[in-house]
Amino acid sequence: MPMTVGGIFSVAFIVLIVLYYLASRGPGGINGQPVANIKCDTGEQLATHYHAHVTLIYRGQPAMIPAQVGITKGCFYWMHTHTTTGIIHIEAPKSAASRTFTLGDLFAVWNQPLSSTQVATFKVGSGDELKIWVDGKPYTGNPSNIPLKSHTQVVVQIGPPFTDPPPTYDWNSAEAVQEAGTAG
Repeated sequence: MPMTVGGIFSVAFIVLIVLYYLASRGPGGINGQPVANIKCDTGEQLATHYHAHVTLIYRGQPAMIPAQVGITKGCFYWMHTHTTTGIIHIEAPKSAASRTFTLGDLFAVWNQPLSSTQVATFKVGSGDELKIWVDGKPYTGNPSNIPLKSHTQVVVQIGPPFTDPPPTYDWNSAEAVQEAGTAG
């Protein structure tokens, strides 16, 4: 009887270790499975390499996109962040050079919802409105379809209050130059 109980506890312990390992791997799960047809490679891909910027504002307060979105143990998704600056790194192999990466792709890699009624953990509630600007111009379509090209600036606000005009990102700032130069 003691061996049976010990065996059951051993199996349960191993299952818990495996579940912890899988949960700690991030959105790609085991082996960095593709998310939104975006692969997770062991190193950064630089054949296609550019940056976009996304600003989230909820009821007048900035909301950060976390650092390390799309970076899991042992792999980098072709879209990822290194810091909380809002800079999105698009770094893909040559085979993906003609692909248009979108805001929806970023949220899929981040494992967060994006729709007209919810942006990450922020719901568009009663009395709220979702306003989106792309490169300083109002955008009224599906937020998931916004293309992220080189130096695209996306501002997503749930409010009121609203910042009008929306904030812009200075690609020549020391912060932008440093992140682009050191993080890839």
